[in-house]
Amino acid sequence: MKCIYLFGMLLLSSICSFGQTNHFPADGNVGVGTTIPQYKFHIVGGHAGTNMNLFYYDPNPARQANLSLWASEPGWTYSGAGIGNNVINGNGISTKVGLINNVKGGSYMRLLDQEIRLNVISPDGTDLSALAIDPSGNIGIGTIVPKEKLSVNGNIRAREIKVEVGNWPDYVFDERYSLTPLKELQKYIVLNKHLPEIPKAAEAELNGVDLGEMNKKLLKKVEELTLYLIEQENKNIATTDLVKALEQRLLNLEKRSSANK
Repeated sequence: MKCIYLFGMLLLSSICSFGQTNHFPADGNVGVGTTIPQYKFHIVGGHAGTNMNLFYYDPNPARQANLSLWASEPGWTYSGAGIGNNVINGNGISTKVGLINNVKGGSYMRLLDQEIRLNVISPDGTDLSALAIDPSGNIGIGTIVPKEKLSVNGNIRAREIKVEVGNWPDYVFDERYSLTPLKELQKYIVLNKHLPEIPKAAEAELNGVDLGEMNKKLLKKVEELTLYLIEQENKNIATTDLVKALEQRLLNLEKRSSANK
């Protein structure tokens, strides 16, 4: 009987040994599903569902340092610690990494297919896309559909903004530059209700305004206006000189007339 019992124990031990895939070698690496772990914690093999989670949470509000790892086919890995849950998850189409706390709000980054988004969660749970980068490299702040290299849905405050420009309109002061006669300019304004080269109000409201180009056009109009004023001033001076000359001639005629009496 003892021999049979001993044989059974040896057989069971042999079966367990051959079936065991978890390994704890002397180097300190831990293997799950492998007998030759290459890392401190090495997992080989699939899992029952599409997700595999490793999560630690301390319910004490004073020690809310959580660790979360989420993986899905083809697989992503991440580790971290902080206030709230440091998480990364992905399925090959959408990946999220960031800090989430349902009570205090938080933020996370979504690594989409050829797109990146940074989302912010308010304390009331509202999820907003604060920043987006599209496949063309366009960046959107406050919008997920940027149309330019930088699209901002909101106000911008800065100490200084520089815009690269060319063909600055100093050519207006060239002697060969021809000013539009004021009569023609008046006809254009009456017909179109805006200055030449300046977009209509509806066009500006629809498409926005290019700061560099608009500054050039406005400067050109200011320079043209300056030339109009100089031209008008010269005409006024000539008119004044003519009036003075006529007054002097009239005065001379009056003197001669008085002398002949």
